[in-house]
Amino acid sequence: MGPPKFMSKSYANSEVLKFYQNLQFNIYSDPKLSADQIKKNNPTKIYNDLNNILVNSSEFKLLDVGCGAGWFINSIKYYYNKIDAYGVDFNQEALRFGEKVSLLLKLDTKFICEDLFSINLKKKFDLITSIGVLHHTNNCLAGIQKLIDLEPKYLMIGLYHKYGRKPFLDHFDNLKKKNKELDKNELEQLLYKEFSLLDKRSKDETHKRSWFFDQVLHPYETQHTLEEIIQFISNSNYQLISTSLNKFEKKWKIEELIKSEKKQTDIGNEFLRKQNYYPGFFIIFLKKTGI
Repeated sequence: MGPPKFMSKSYANSEVLKFYQNLQFNIYSDPKLSADQIKKNNPTKIYNDLNNILVNSSEFKLLDVGCGAGWFINSIKYYYNKIDAYGVDFNQEALRFGEKVSLLLKLDTKFICEDLFSINLKKKFDLITSIGVLHHTNNCLAGIQKLIDLEPKYLMIGLYHKYGRKPFLDHFDNLKKKNKELDKNELEQLLYKEFSLLDKRSKDETHKRSWFFDQVLHPYETQHTLEEIIQFISNSNYQLISTSLNKFEKKWKIEELIKSEKKQTDIGNEFLRKQNYYPGFFIIFLKKTGI
């Protein structure tokens, strides 16, 4: 028996949509700043297996599900300018920002405003990506199944890790409990100050706040493990190629990867001890069997 079919209804979270309509994630005060960052940061240097999958050809079709303000899909399109690139998200405000960045970079990225559980594109995609999205739906596994049902050759999925995420969440939950006498605005200022001490990457206030809102004030998220995902896809026609949990090493044993997952908590605690930001996030690449 294969994975259950969840697609009889949508598992999009309405509170998440309202949250991101207020302030989109990974957005800058000016689209030009976002375009400049794309010019400086090639995602294929971070996610190594992309170089083995992407082909700079108009025949290559890429779909980014939950693309938000378009940082990833526009980045890939910028460095692989011939590919046929699509971004889907249910937040029109975020898509407008992504379109502005696309125009600035003279790209022809195509953006679609739709619930990921409802998309039924007739195109067959070589690669479907979904980074930091499915754990904000009401059923993450249903989201993964939806991507599988679209039958791309490859899948790239990014999720919060159950063990890696825990130190960060516990740290801010403890701060909230210790300062529960503060009013909402005062508490938010205190939490933002703490987040700023950890996350030193951005000088743009809008960008930094978009990360703070997403990481600390988000209304809903779930956390997952590689073991859970492997079990879920075990009867599908997809198999694991690589994962960020071992820095995308080419040789690995699934038993060793699963056994080492709990060490992600130690990594998260070490980052906190050194006052550095660690989101507790992992990437997996899947390949359709027979490719």
